[in-house]
Amino acid sequence: EANLALISVPGDFAVSEARKALRQGLHAIIFSDNIPVESERALKEEARDAGLLVMGPDCGTAILGGVPLAFANSVPRGDIGIIGASGTGIQEVSCLIAQNGGGISQAIGVGGRDLSAEVGGITTLMAIDQLDADLATAHIVMISKPPAASVAERIAARIADSPKTFTVCFIGSDVPVLPSNAVAATTLKGAAMHALGGLEDQFGTTE
Repeated sequence: EANLALISVPGDFAVSEARKALRQGLHAIIFSDNIPVESERALKEEARDAGLLVMGPDCGTAILGGVPLAFANSVPRGDIGIIGASGTGIQEVSCLIAQNGGGISQAIGVGGRDLSAEVGGITTLMAIDQLDADLATAHIVMISKPPAASVAERIAARIADSPKTFTVCFIGSDVPVLPSNAVAATTLKGAAMHALGGLEDQFGTTE
């Protein structure tokens, strides 16, 4: 009954293993790195056509159905979903949310290059679709290193079509103009606090 494959083999072999998983109807988390960006895009396009997620390459953190995978921490279940192109960002935000009384519905790692111009945010956009349909998710935190400007604009437009609220933390870059259902956070701590309701706590600020 498995619906997910976690792939951790040398990069030269990871693409073929991921493609095998997709063709068996499995979502794929690719822990492996050293995969050419053009191969990443091709895999993600194939997965999108099949209605499956490719998380990664170099995806080190995910929490799916309450199960922490790879380097994820064990945190309580809750109503906050995370979409992250930064595994350490997912780790920190999920732990801060847990430490301050919240919980995680799902945390979907997309790989550090997903929001690059070459990949185009394929998995991030699909992850928003998944969390939109997830009744357990009320709020979504999005974390990424600086995305390509064109991809950031595409993500903002997709957020505008979502019935859910968002906190967007593009670490080290300007956040594009966001729709009314989203707020920007400049730090991971700020993102966690906004997700918990924007309340000040021991960190002292929601920024």
